[in-house]
Amino acid sequence: MTTVLINTTKQMKQKNIMLVASTLKSLTSATKGDISTHTGLSLATCGTILNELCAKGEVIEESLDESRGGRPAKRYKYNANYFSVLSIYVEGIGNSGIISSALTSADGKKIKEYNEVYSDFTVDKLMLHIQNIIDKNSNIKAIGLGLPGVVVDGKVLTCDIVNLEGLAITELLSHQLGIFVQVGNDMNYAAFGFYRHNCRNISDPIAYIYMPPRHCAGCGIVISGEMLRGGSQFAGEVSKLPFYDNLENEANHNTQNNLALEKLVHIASSLIAIINPTTIAISGSTIDQSCIGELTVKLLEKFDSKHIPHFVYRDSIKSDYHYGISEYTLDAYNNFRVFDI
Repeated sequence: MTTVLINTTKQMKQKNIMLVASTLKSLTSATKGDISTHTGLSLATCGTILNELCAKGEVIEESLDESRGGRPAKRYKYNANYFSVLSIYVEGIGNSGIISSALTSADGKKIKEYNEVYSDFTVDKLMLHIQNIIDKNSNIKAIGLGLPGVVVDGKVLTCDIVNLEGLAITELLSHQLGIFVQVGNDMNYAAFGFYRHNCRNISDPIAYIYMPPRHCAGCGIVISGEMLRGGSQFAGEVSKLPFYDNLENEANHNTQNNLALEKLVHIASSLIAIINPTTIAISGSTIDQSCIGELTVKLLEKFDSKHIPHFVYRDSIKSDYHYGISEYTLDAYNNFRVFDI
């Protein structure tokens, strides 16, 4: 998500517009006075912004509050149908897997979900999937796409889905569809979704470890509400840690469950020593809830208890993944349309 520097009168006004809109979303329905109280902006500033947002259709003016003597106060609500965001993730190996899409309203509520299984994935099939949804929902203004791979500046460097490797996917989609497109790594989105839903406004580091059955483990990290992507967008590629290959080579001498637990111990140890997270979410079909107790016991052999993070087991990555894509894309699109960045 792009951080906007506020250094002009115009940018300050744009920031205030974002503040009023986001406050109204959180309050569901409010008067100008309510918004002024929650934002710290003057009544005059709130009134000017609300008038502009109403004129665009982004905010709806409701019936007047009952008067207690004097002029009754107008009440406002955010127009959830002003636009919608399409979040998509592609999951699979080689050329087979699924495309999972979720449509989200302008105030962040899920509207509908679409799932499609593919056996021979191509970019054309992805485009057709997206176009079919757009044809049914004309107010889609932004698309967020999550991929199991490394994405740098909109280009797919590596990916579990081989047909996507090397593609300038952001430019391709935005050019053909003519709308805002945001593309990122699956684990970054999952970590961001978990953070937004469970740890919002917490500045301490949180991490999200995913242990899929056929792929290498992945990790997403959020610090102070921001994804930690690294200088070359490679942060979180925990399968490149030195121990990983040795454990894979010993796989024949371990049960799958023991191997997954050993990987978790090493990954969690590395995270504790480097970023010291307060919370780590863990998901994947090769582990279950019982792993958390065993993992904690093993970590206590290495670390004092005050360094052990709170572990949260997630039985599926899907909800965190979709929520992360939609939240991050909604933020990015709001910045794009208000600040023209």
